[in-house]
Amino acid sequence: MIALVFRYEVRDEAAFEHAYGPEGEWAQFFREGRGYVGTELLHDVEERDRYLVIDRWESIDAYNAFLAEHQEEYMRRSDESRLHYVQELRFGTFENVWSD
Repeated sequence: MIALVFRYEVRDEAAFEHAYGPEGEWAQFFREGRGYVGTELLHDVEERDRYLVIDRWESIDAYNAFLAEHQEEYMRRSDESRLHYVQELRFGTFENVWSD
């Protein structure tokens, strides 16, 4: 399993949560792909405009296949989503280090 981890500084908490939450617009879009596991949304308790988004996929291959198949739609959504945040920082793509 992999996890893509992002940090955001947001403009409007409610709008951001609607777009990026576990049942949000991005999660619904990702559900079209094979291998999507889920999204976790974490809200910073000290800096209220800061969130972490963690998108989980079964493998990097599943994620890359989704991107290849939905590239145009992904880019359109990315452009439209910029209004929800001031800054986006991608921490990286991480892999589990333990065995199931």
